[in-house]
Amino acid sequence: MKTPRMLLCAAFALSAATTVVQGHHSFSMFDNTREEVIVGHVVRWGFNSPHTLMYIKDAKGTTWGFEGAAPPAIVARTPKIDGFTFKPGDRITMIHCPLRDGRSGGAIGFIVTKDGTWYNPADGGCRANEMNWRKWIEAGYTSRAQGEAAAKK
Repeated sequence: MKTPRMLLCAAFALSAATTVVQGHHSFSMFDNTREEVIVGHVVRWGFNSPHTLMYIKDAKGTTWGFEGAAPPAIVARTPKIDGFTFKPGDRITMIHCPLRDGRSGGAIGFIVTKDGTWYNPADGGCRANEMNWRKWIEAGYTSRAQGEAAAKK
């Protein structure tokens, strides 16, 4: 009697763990149909697994949180990205896909530093097009919708 009950408990625990793992790798919390720009100062750059995290403070004083790819996925990218690439106080421009629920955050698309260097710590949460964004940032657009609308004129 104890053996079937233990097997049932083990099967339940395994199925619950599988659901959690599958849920973790979903990008459904990000609205990848929208890409927006935010300018601010780095509060914290977390170069940790399973995802990098960027916290920035905008001009209104709101702190935003953004998720990027795991460190092993970005260490070989050019330009080099590591735990010291972004420091508290650095001014950055971030292209991101916002959270669907409206909270202050999203998935990282690109990060542009004050000196004009473009970094790509993105994963599947935001697949922004760098060629488009280079033109749109130069033109002063703050969303993909603005860039696409201008292209239709």
